[in-house]
Amino acid sequence: MTAAEVEIDSGRLRGHRRDGVLRFDGIPYAAPPVGALRFRAPEPVAPWSGTRLAQHAPPGPLQRPGPTLGSRPVGHTSEDCLHVNVVTPDRAGSRPVMVWIYGGGFVNGAAADPIHAGERLVARGDVVLVTFDYRLGALGFLHTGASSNLGMRDQLAALNWIQRNIEAFGGDPHRVTLFGESAGAMCLLTLMGMPAADQLFHAGIVQSGAASWIADADAAELTRRTFAAEVGSDDPEVWRSLSTEHLLAAQQSVEAQIRAATGRGAFRPLLDGQLIEVDGQQAQDRAANQGRPLMLGSNGDEQRLFLAMRRNMERDDAVARLSRALPMPTPAARRAAATLLDGYADQHPGYTTLECLAAAETELHYRRPLLALAARREAASARSWNYLFTWPSPALRGRLGACHALEIPFVFGTLDAPGMSRFAGTDAEAWALSERMMDAWAAFARHGDPRSAVSDWHPWDRLQQLAWIADREARVESDPRAEEGAMWDRVLTSGAAPTAD
Repeated sequence: MTAAEVEIDSGRLRGHRRDGVLRFDGIPYAAPPVGALRFRAPEPVAPWSGTRLAQHAPPGPLQRPGPTLGSRPVGHTSEDCLHVNVVTPDRAGSRPVMVWIYGGGFVNGAAADPIHAGERLVARGDVVLVTFDYRLGALGFLHTGASSNLGMRDQLAALNWIQRNIEAFGGDPHRVTLFGESAGAMCLLTLMGMPAADQLFHAGIVQSGAASWIADADAAELTRRTFAAEVGSDDPEVWRSLSTEHLLAAQQSVEAQIRAATGRGAFRPLLDGQLIEVDGQQAQDRAANQGRPLMLGSNGDEQRLFLAMRRNMERDDAVARLSRALPMPTPAARRAAATLLDGYADQHPGYTTLECLAAAETELHYRRPLLALAARREAASARSWNYLFTWPSPALRGRLGACHALEIPFVFGTLDAPGMSRFAGTDAEAWALSERMMDAWAAFARHGDPRSAVSDWHPWDRLQQLAWIADREARVESDPRAEEGAMWDRVLTSGAAPTAD
């Protein structure tokens, strides 16, 4: 391990060289949001004298410890979590910058997760990688009355830090690409609709996240009242004095209550009319009109991850569950849900009812909204590239399929991270796909276009509907899953189609 030093606007840092790249970990981009700064917007970091060590992974944001993707531990967490990590081939030069926003339903996740390490992506793609933590759950997404969207404000602070400092790490502040998965992708799309972020990044990669996620005032107020009842006070000053254990216990209870009542998460970005002025679909339309290029895609069996612990489901229960997600009156929704499940059974002989439900929910919550986004962008002359990740997980005897979040270690080249051998696989074909995905992601970051890595992957349009299929034999196809999409179109013609806001 060889030390390396760099000067940024708040002081001097000492990182280290590892695996042929330079790493600087745990750099504060804002003051610790603790004590009087709990439930407040991020404040500037205080400069330091001397040289600060940046050689150890920082704590993740406060959350319940427990298993995460691939059954790995969450690791150390803290309210003092507003840090960035930078990995670069060298401090000289001016390379594309890739900024990762992790997912986790706005209540889980950490930048220092080993699958985000990224040394291979940085070395192979000759890019600068930045990961950062932002506040989650109640601390990041509870509307207190006086403040809101603190997790999004954290992200703005991190992106501003990048603009001020990334040149010192060999990065180009005029070529910043955000990429995020699930809730991280939703954050990316939210940022695209925020005027405050207009000059902070130039392209985006949306991985498995485009359905409705922004809360309205009524939803935010329901969460606030439920939290106040849980802690016995509606005074934010009292909330600032809660122990972390009390706060996390209340957050967990509120999340469960709100999900049971509404089917949605309690803690998510809020349409507050100030920082976030438009809803999800309007944010996407605004981004399209700005012309920033997007790569967007989903996994073939997203929803299997969330249904994996069930062995099967009665058909009536599956119909009821799917019908609740369809935006049409209940009788029509139940008929539509039954027809869709029957259609999947016909298209996939041998599928269980649970597998049919997972396929329907994957299409409803992921693929259809993303394709609707691509269509709106094409209408605005904004370029989009669509991918479909279909590599199957070997876990649970193959029951997971190409499930939610499975693409992440392929994008980062971290198939050897803890837990990944059983979740993603580590054979030669897996590593070959990982290299192809790293090349495509890095090419997009460099050019706003992946075709220097995949020459026949042209922008999406309604006529061809091209998608890059990421699997053992990576290839470009026209309108994959066309039969499935046509079935949805037929079933929903008499009702309201699923929205992508």
